[in-house]
Amino acid sequence: MKSKKLAAVVMATTVLTSVLAGCSSKPAQTPAGGNTADIDKDQYLNLVLGAEPKTMDISKATDLYSTQVLKEITEGLTRMEVDKDGKEVAAPAGAEKWTTSPDGLKWTFTLRDYSWADGQKVKASDYVYSLMRTLDPKTASQYAYFLFPIKGAEAYNAGKGKKEDVGIKAVDDKTLEFTLNQPTPYFLLLTNYKTFLPQREDFVTKYGDKYGTELETLPVNGPFKITEWVHQNKVTLEKNDKYWDKDKVKLSKVNYKIIKDENARMNELLNGSLDSTSVRKQEWVDKFTQSGKYNKISGFDGSIVYQFYNQKSKIFSNAKTRLAMNLAINREDIVKTLYKGLGEPAYGWVPFGIQIGTEEFRKAVGVEPLKAAAEKNKDPKALFIEGMKELGLGEDPSKVTIKMLESGTDAQSKEFAEYYQQAYQKALGVKIDIQYMEWDTFQKKLDAFEYDLAGMAWGADYNDPMTFMDMWLSNANQVQTGWKSAKYDDLVNKTRNAKDSKERMDLFKQAEQLLVADDATAAPVTYRKYQTFRAKYVQNLMLVNFGEPELKYAYTQGRGK
Repeated sequence: MKSKKLAAVVMATTVLTSVLAGCSSKPAQTPAGGNTADIDKDQYLNLVLGAEPKTMDISKATDLYSTQVLKEITEGLTRMEVDKDGKEVAAPAGAEKWTTSPDGLKWTFTLRDYSWADGQKVKASDYVYSLMRTLDPKTASQYAYFLFPIKGAEAYNAGKGKKEDVGIKAVDDKTLEFTLNQPTPYFLLLTNYKTFLPQREDFVTKYGDKYGTELETLPVNGPFKITEWVHQNKVTLEKNDKYWDKDKVKLSKVNYKIIKDENARMNELLNGSLDSTSVRKQEWVDKFTQSGKYNKISGFDGSIVYQFYNQKSKIFSNAKTRLAMNLAINREDIVKTLYKGLGEPAYGWVPFGIQIGTEEFRKAVGVEPLKAAAEKNKDPKALFIEGMKELGLGEDPSKVTIKMLESGTDAQSKEFAEYYQQAYQKALGVKIDIQYMEWDTFQKKLDAFEYDLAGMAWGADYNDPMTFMDMWLSNANQVQTGWKSAKYDDLVNKTRNAKDSKERMDLFKQAEQLLVADDATAAPVTYRKYQTFRAKYVQNLMLVNFGEPELKYAYTQGRGK
């Protein structure tokens, strides 16, 4: 799922995949599958969002929950789908076709004849406006870097280039043209992501700061439209009868319930109030399995759970104290105790399943940076004290209090936070002050650097290591750590012009070593697996590894039987 989705550690363990299970190791149900002759008369799905969408402003949304809804109400150039052979493809959506130049530098998309829900035609200029608004330095979009493969985009976003030099052009109402800096093998995959969705300038102008915060401020051109948004409670979607491909949309309504408590989600699935959710605890796994009413879907979901540090905080302005924290936790026990086996210990940054050329990066790279670091630093506490001394903080860790943010107040959030608290205190002798809060407050605290330690999850947007590496570039502005590294920037940017996959892998390998060990900016914890139970009457719900679950073709058959 990929939104480069930001989710808190606890949310990431269950809620991130509880909407639909973002990926599947099995062939997904495809649009051609299933016999729809006797589908249910009343077509709806009851799904869950783990938190309130922060904003549905396409240029400013950063969280999974906003992205999931935006992709259902807005039609971009392409949609990630699974073809009849089980292969993920960028399928035509708002664009009916596209071409590339022989040198791979120019992409030309031809838009189909389709409209916004109010009848206004979707134009190439809507895409140009959206992308340029995201790149505009005044917007301060955290996803502007996503567009940096486009010629002139990075310079314009940095305030060093001209708007007219950016390689995004509306040739006419139906033709959109991109000029790239260099051939980018994953560029087509980027066009599926929310950053490439069109926006209406008249809506942005009319609603100003309120744009994207209430349903009436959102223009719609996708399979569904928002008909109700009760903040902190629910988001209701209904079929968009103005959608160009409406005949393939079977669902009349999608009810997203905002449910933060794990046991509440489990009970709602058990009593039929939810149609799908992820499941962590064995007692619930047993209940759902024994009922015989659910399909179980599991596998790696192309994401990582990690911890990170505020490097503006004195204690974490030293690489040794950060590395000591990275080495202080027992990842095998975390997977067993907290994740109930739904994951693998993470000793590097890029997760399993991410390809580079024809190889899987994690298997081919041959190095686990944190394992090597642990061999060199067998006593994390001693390393932490070294860092303290260098900072002039003495050599008594018990005098150090670390403020740890936890984005949740439910029982599961407390379970996770207290585990980490005890682990760090035992291994390093420090004091961990847990501060519990809801997701919105958590995000604001991070943005204001009002923390020492926090955790998140990150999911792949496309199948390439870059989707995990470019988030740490100095100009990415994704995770508020205060870390900027010219060396890291150089390594990652060199991969864009590498002559082959082998050279790219070596550059990414060096960058990963710098990120998690040498500079210890991020602490990878778990390569996450998901385990979702879904009612058997849910059909044709398309799951993809690198994109949001596709509701467009879903329907129910046999609900209530």
